[in-house]
Amino acid sequence: MEAIVQVVPKIQGGQSVTHEISETDKDRARLRHRLMRLGLAVVVVLPTVVAALYLWLIAADQYHSDSAFSVRSEDYSNPLEALSVFTQVGSSSGSDSQILYDFIRSQPLMQQVDADLDLRALFGKQPSDLVFSLERDASREDMLDYWQRMVKVAVDPLTGVLSLQVRAFAPEDAEAIAQSILAQSGRMVDDLSRIARQDAIRFALEDLEEAEVRLRDVRRKVRVFRLENDIIDPTEAAQSQMGVIAALEGELASALVERETITSFAGEEDQRVKRVDRRIEAVRSQIDQERRRIGRPTSGPSSLVDAIGSYEELLVDLEFAQRAYTAALAASEQARAEARRTNRYLAVHIPPTLAEDSLYPQRGLLILLVLICSLAVYFTGLLIYYNVRDRG
Repeated sequence: MEAIVQVVPKIQGGQSVTHEISETDKDRARLRHRLMRLGLAVVVVLPTVVAALYLWLIAADQYHSDSAFSVRSEDYSNPLEALSVFTQVGSSSGSDSQILYDFIRSQPLMQQVDADLDLRALFGKQPSDLVFSLERDASREDMLDYWQRMVKVAVDPLTGVLSLQVRAFAPEDAEAIAQSILAQSGRMVDDLSRIARQDAIRFALEDLEEAEVRLRDVRRKVRVFRLENDIIDPTEAAQSQMGVIAALEGELASALVERETITSFAGEEDQRVKRVDRRIEAVRSQIDQERRRIGRPTSGPSSLVDAIGSYEELLVDLEFAQRAYTAALAASEQARAEARRTNRYLAVHIPPTLAEDSLYPQRGLLILLVLICSLAVYFTGLLIYYNVRDRG
């Protein structure tokens, strides 16, 4: 009976402990819920409210100016080829559009526009707007980053048309900046076109000069050859000598026939036979001399044969040099003609617009982004907390 009495208090004590533990869990749950609400207010509500107040009360209105343009090439046909002058307008190439895209986003263009309009003054009109305004003492690097945020350019890969959007704190400022960008871009396109024409002409003239030097060198070698050999054309000289040999051989044949005729009725000691023999010997000697001059003898090479070989090599070099010079001359003339009739220019399809209403900053979108980011941070923190608590 005493044992039973002793057990009951223990059981009653156990029930009291269980009651105390459940009350502690409830207190912890209430604290956790308060912290969650506090975190929601600090992480989500407060940033969203602050962003909304800043965007609606402090952030300055921004106005935009839109424009569209492209690089076009214009080829003028020769007026002599038709009754009137026609122009062929070609679309811009992808490389031209990409060059212009990079130029608009570059620091040199920003500095040129800054020299014309004072961008620090235009972009720093709202010093109270610390988020969207440019600081007056901003470095060039910071200014370039700000420039790339306020000046947006896109390229259509199919047509090569560039779309430009400029934002500023006044509609007139945005329009002025867009006009300055178009003016500087037009000058850049003109400079590139002029440099391309000058390079084409310069390269053609360099090729022409090289061909002319080669032609003069070959002609000088031909002249030296003629002076050293004392002959204009060894081929013609050889043909002339062959004609002489043919005539001598005909004369020799005639003398042999005459001797045969004389010996048929007179003896070998006849004076007419001896006279014909002397003439035959003289003709044969002359034939041998002529053959030696053109390289017919079996002993040693002939100077005329060597001269003919050297002269033919010079003729080949001369013909090649003349053809190269003619081709280079035609190429230089064509390059000049192309430079005169080919023009590349900036074609503005949509001139810079003047805004009436402010569309930037996009307050509703920015507040929504702040809310979404805050919720993402908040729920990420909750997941991390519960994960750590469960592991503990």
